[in-house]
Amino acid sequence: MFSLTENVMGVVNEIITNADALGCRIHKLNCGATVVDMGLECKGSWKGALLFTRATLGDLAIVQLGNFKLNDTYSFAAVEVFVEQPMIACMASEIAGWSLGTGEYATIASGPARSQAVAESDHYIHMTPYRDQNDKAVVCLQDIKLPNDALALEIAQACHVKPENTYILISDSTCMTASMQVSARIIEQSCHKMMRNGFSAEQIVMCRGRAPIAPVVKDELKTMGRINDALIYGSEAEFWVDARDEDIEQVIHKMVGVTSSPKYGELFADVFDKAGRNFFHVEVDVHSIAKCQFHNVNTGRCFHAGEINYELLERSFLS
Repeated sequence: MFSLTENVMGVVNEIITNADALGCRIHKLNCGATVVDMGLECKGSWKGALLFTRATLGDLAIVQLGNFKLNDTYSFAAVEVFVEQPMIACMASEIAGWSLGTGEYATIASGPARSQAVAESDHYIHMTPYRDQNDKAVVCLQDIKLPNDALALEIAQACHVKPENTYILISDSTCMTASMQVSARIIEQSCHKMMRNGFSAEQIVMCRGRAPIAPVVKDELKTMGRINDALIYGSEAEFWVDARDEDIEQVIHKMVGVTSSPKYGELFADVFDKAGRNFFHVEVDVHSIAKCQFHNVNTGRCFHAGEINYELLERSFLS
């Protein structure tokens, strides 16, 4: 089996080598770990955001930019992802599931290092059989502060690597990097939800997803709301699966928000605020995609569920 970490190191090295051109900053911690700031205390860039997104996926997906037309007046950038191995790229890397740190440095990590640490607290990693071993570790964080030595040492120890071989990519919520990488989680969010509803993501032959990139704003809560609304009300996914028609029919309407979310019709900022601004207190079915279609490679039939909710996206993005 190939190494996700080895696969992503080309992206990490490209960022480090071209940090100034990408609007990024490199920090060396006392323990030797490398912190790559891609939007927290620096501007970041479109290309930097693409590279960060590729890193969250272990560089195991095609990630590209497109366009999303909201109405006759407004349009936004969109991100598209094409994935052949979602059980590895999404479940073993992209999904944010590893709880790290304590106190003000508590955070949730995504990235290939999850498949090396296999932390007990990371229940998502136990949904995939993929495991990695490497002498380096790469994690991706979305947070409001740079990590400290204690956090880097925790990562290094969990992944059985030296601190100087530990790489931490980070951005905050109010920058382009975060907006893009959250919108790129269409397949991750879909796989998690289909598996919770009894449909194995191992039946996916290939898939793709697309979502608008929410306009960034310096207000943390508003940005948090917009980037999640982009997924909940503006995303669409397409799956080619090796499955039975009846299994597809049973799961597809449980994938999309309009037929599965208890908070459908509410902006995420309001839902998040009511949950005490704690993601763990948000009902899990709120995290749905807007629209999806399945192609059964056995029967040739196509199935569809959900819708893009342009009205709610207008409320979220334009006010």
